[in-house]
Amino acid sequence: MRVVALAATLAFVALAGWRIVGQLQAERLANADPERALQAHPGDPDALWALAEQQLAQGERAAAAATARTLLAREPLQGRAFRLLAQIEEHTGHDPQARRLYAIAAQRAPRDSEAISGLVRLALRSEDFPEALRWIDFYLRTSPDRAAANARLLPQLAPLARDGRFASALVATLRQNPPWREQMLRVLWTSRAAADRVYGQLDEEHALSPEEFAGWIDALIGQGDWDEAHTRWVARTPGAESHRLRVYNGDFRREPSGAGFDWRLRVAGVASVDFAAAGAGTGGRVMHLRFFDQPVRGAVLEHPLRLPPGAYAVRLRLRARGLHSAGGLQWQLVCPSRLGAIATGEPLVGSFDWIEPSLTVQVPQADCPGQWLRLNTLSHGGKGLRMAGELWIDAVRIEPATMAPPTRPAPNPVQSPVQTP
Repeated sequence: MRVVALAATLAFVALAGWRIVGQLQAERLANADPERALQAHPGDPDALWALAEQQLAQGERAAAAATARTLLAREPLQGRAFRLLAQIEEHTGHDPQARRLYAIAAQRAPRDSEAISGLVRLALRSEDFPEALRWIDFYLRTSPDRAAANARLLPQLAPLARDGRFASALVATLRQNPPWREQMLRVLWTSRAAADRVYGQLDEEHALSPEEFAGWIDALIGQGDWDEAHTRWVARTPGAESHRLRVYNGDFRREPSGAGFDWRLRVAGVASVDFAAAGAGTGGRVMHLRFFDQPVRGAVLEHPLRLPPGAYAVRLRLRARGLHSAGGLQWQLVCPSRLGAIATGEPLVGSFDWIEPSLTVQVPQADCPGQWLRLNTLSHGGKGLRMAGELWIDAVRIEPATMAPPTRPAPNPVQSPVQTP
């Protein structure tokens, strides 16, 4: 059964390096003589424990159980002895008794990873996913090395979340905001089906933070699923439209969120951003960028778009004062694929009053399901160049356009040989 196989993998990989523990135990038992130690020191707890482990390793389960009970008679709080008894009950198919004993072991020895592993294994075997996650959460919260425990265990949970019932149990656990929630949400993207189930349910329950929702949309875009990303983003964003030719917040009347299909500012430390009213009755604003004469590299402003194949004109209004660098700024429309930039505007430098440039583009049929409209710095050799001055941006919009076919030079006329009389 697939769940049982996954449970075995989960239990082995996740919890505290069983192979290493087993090797160390084998080496210790091979060199120890617990029976002789008990002759010298009757009732010694360490010797009793070593003898019980030795007996279990040799397949003497009845003897091992008797020794473990002797140990508990002397030290009732010995959690590992309860775990050994639980292992024997599990091996003989008595799962309810094993689960009860594993639970006692985990309560008395919270860091006994084998006891918790047994509880997780039994819960997964019976498809009691809430119980399995309860013990997984307990382990991750109490592990002395949480980072290592998360790195081992959480990747094993992602494929399990492809099962709708496990995904629902995981969502219920994540709603309690465990300390491993953030990492679990990132790890889920190793399985797209699991991510869709968990993120989708959290979204339906309004249990995703704005940062988590933004990360979900970016992950969908990163995987090339622009349609799914846009549909989900529109459903959660006031004022957003499903129309593909609309530039959301193209008039800057809202503060750019830096997420989803909104403007993303990349100017921290190199420029300031403020907004001013665009004019009476417009309801929009003008974005004002003031550069600090600091090295700038790559995009300073970008906006994701979802244009279908066809011809378009990106129109906007610009004004500049003292805009200076070795290369200047340049608008580009970029496909996030091998195609790269499919349209490039003229460099912006110096000072100029309001102009209305247009960036004409032909979005191809293939390899361009979504695009990035970017205001890029022009650099040389991949190095950022110092940028100073001011730039105002207003009324960014997209309109259908007609692309003129490329002109070809007329062929040279073919001349006939001259005929002499």
